[in-house]
Amino acid sequence: MTTRIRLLTWVLVPAYRNPLFAAHQIATLDLLGGGRLTVGAGTGYLRGEFHAVGADFDRRRAAFDEAIDVWATGWARDEVAMDGLHFSAPGNVLQPRPAQLPRPPLWLHGNGAWATDRAARYGDGWAVTMTTDVLARTMRTTPMPDIAAVGAGIARLHDALEAAGRPRDAVEVVLGGNWPMLDVRAGWNAQERLEQIAALEQMGVTWLISNVIGDDPAASKDTIRKFGTEVVQMQGR
Repeated sequence: MTTRIRLLTWVLVPAYRNPLFAAHQIATLDLLGGGRLTVGAGTGYLRGEFHAVGADFDRRRAAFDEAIDVWATGWARDEVAMDGLHFSAPGNVLQPRPAQLPRPPLWLHGNGAWATDRAARYGDGWAVTMTTDVLARTMRTTPMPDIAAVGAGIARLHDALEAAGRPRDAVEVVLGGNWPMLDVRAGWNAQERLEQIAALEQMGVTWLISNVIGDDPAASKDTIRKFGTEVVQMQGR
């Protein structure tokens, strides 16, 4: 049993759920986890999934903004009385409250200006994914093909934070897609990874997301253990 590892939703799509129900689920998970939840949330991009759950694909951004407002309202007030896009709350009570107040940290996903604007307005993290043009079209997001593009996105985030009257360090920058999937059988250059981490940190990146192979449980465990020893524990020394 772990008491230190944080929990992260990757990625919760608010438009798929009634926002009051989602607020209840988030708060319950945060409470059961001892206040270790970070909510990763995005607008979603798969039309098939929206169709399957009966959600409105074309109003997903409006549903996202509404959900964030409902969560904040529900966790702060004794009763919620409001009408939304697809719900009506005549005076509902949200219980339990999350362990982290006023709410768990919120990481907003999306490469474009819409996401950096929302992150600057009310987020705690901006989650950006390096993408090829093809992948960006599939994910319906702004292409982020290289580190230079990531740097431009961070500059845009900082401008948005300044406009919102918040300090630059109010929002963490979470970067994914810059490394291939970690696999102990293929190996990696630990020193090269440490140098990349230092350069990204200098640029303003605060978290890196990397996938670990899953075809062999033993290899997956060895990958995590070896990468933790060679790179994670060495970072910053």
